[in-house]
Amino acid sequence: MSETTRILRAAAHAATYHGLQTGAHFADSTGRLDMVAAIYVGATGKTPHSFTNDNHTACLLIETNEPVMAAIRAVSAVLPTDIPTDAETGLYCHIEHLAYWQEDRQHTTGQPPTHTEVVGVLLRAAADNDSVETPSPLIPAQRTAA
Repeated sequence: MSETTRILRAAAHAATYHGLQTGAHFADSTGRLDMVAAIYVGATGKTPHSFTNDNHTACLLIETNEPVMAAIRAVSAVLPTDIPTDAETGLYCHIEHLAYWQEDRQHTTGQPPTHTEVVGVLLRAAADNDSVETPSPLIPAQRTAA
């Protein structure tokens, strides 16, 4: 199992244990997490204080942690919506992609995904990542009769 797969599975557990929220910050005062924060907690086991009150510092913590970003990119890859790009750099904004999807999964309904849908996306990304990183067993060639 790859590190990204392990992080995503732990994130699904963190989301279930702490609860999910959509709000102005990565976590709320009761400890509930958004999907990105659940991934960070799955990777590190910690919820930084900045997650509840300082998005700039929280983003720096997330963006500088490559295992966390790899897991975020894996989730972004399984979402059915387009990844937004930064207007100045043209680079993909994977954190925003997850945040936008968690606010409105269809971008038309105004309805956030259910808890089950969020956990399902985390586990689907883990399964997809595991299938890509785990080579399939080789099937030996059939022997010919002597």
